[in-house]
Amino acid sequence: MRVTIDIPSQKLSDKILWLLNSFKSEGVEIVSKNLETQDNNESELDFSSFKVDSFKNLDGLEYQKMVRDEW
Repeated sequence: MRVTIDIPSQKLSDKILWLLNSFKSEGVEIVSKNLETQDNNESELDFSSFKVDSFKNLDGLEYQKMVRDEW
């Protein structure tokens, strides 16, 4: 099971993590992420890794021009 919690303060976060760390020997894995210091790039999706066969023979710049010309 995975549980996500938002903790409003660092002091409270330290207390909760201290408690959860005591359960590590029983298999609890702690994954923490500080949203305040998160890079904007991490929250964006990168679609460049997706290969779409129907767009294989289409040039991106030509497609953009074609869409703009339709307006």
